[in-house]
Amino acid sequence: MRIDRTSANLTFSLLGPVRAWRAGTEVDLGSPQQRTTLAMLLLREGLAVHMDQIVAGMWGEQPPRSAITTIRTYIYRLRATLERDAGHDGTRIDLIGGGYRLRTGRDVIDLSRFVWHTSRGADAARRRHWPAAAAEQRAALSLCGGLPLAGTVGPYTLGQGARLQQLVLGARLELMSAQIKLGRHRQVLPELTAMVAEFPLWEDVHSLLMTALYGSGRGADALEHYQSARRRLVDELGIEPGVRLRNLHQRILANDPALGAAAPPAGTARSVAQRYHRVRLPAADRRGGDVADASIARRRGVDSGALPFRACLDC
Repeated sequence: MRIDRTSANLTFSLLGPVRAWRAGTEVDLGSPQQRTTLAMLLLREGLAVHMDQIVAGMWGEQPPRSAITTIRTYIYRLRATLERDAGHDGTRIDLIGGGYRLRTGRDVIDLSRFVWHTSRGADAARRRHWPAAAAEQRAALSLCGGLPLAGTVGPYTLGQGARLQQLVLGARLELMSAQIKLGRHRQVLPELTAMVAEFPLWEDVHSLLMTALYGSGRGADALEHYQSARRRLVDELGIEPGVRLRNLHQRILANDPALGAAAPPAGTARSVAQRYHRVRLPAADRRGGDVADASIARRRGVDSGALPFRACLDC
């Protein structure tokens, strides 16, 4: 269900710059402050917004003396723009008590359709219908056109923009998860790698990347990534990885078949668990026992922090 911007009805975009279209032509919404006023009305989804809320959302705790007059001017201009020839779709701004309410046609706001698609995707995932789950999340993400609420001002849309961005990121993760369930591990690696770089402290992203690496036949890389993520969390936040990420690490070490690892390239058929084992040193080489093991592990490119006494022999 996509937004038809060629429709005679007004359509609105919030998942990117705040914009509007009628019959394929973009509507001039005026200044950033006027677009912000429209965004506040659209985000309330047909509910009234009191004048005090609009003023606070625009200027915070220190509005100008002319704030109410200025907002009324924005509303007057928006009415002139949006209600022009609007008899066919019913778009109008009503005065309700001490505030305003924007009435629009059905399914004309990209955010509403985004939520519709992500809800259907979540329902498909609960039913383990992964093709439908992926298709719905992909349809939702196709509606996004940049940073949500771009071009607006004030504390209200700043907070709401951050909220909408979290919804978009959640849809991206749900799509990656569904793709992995469909066995498309290699296809999601580029985007997951980029997301890890963008959000290095988000454990869910690390978990998906490790699963994708393992499912691509790169179990050793998945284990190495766990070590890198763990160090980042410890160094920057002073915390160990959460239970889910630790459990995934253990499942990869155990070569859990439920993770769906792809067959490794010819000549490297041994499992991850077989490739990591205790290094048995001759007595003459035991320089403090564990210290020697850790030294050899480091020389072979393995972080010894979570793999004590182990080294990667065929990495």
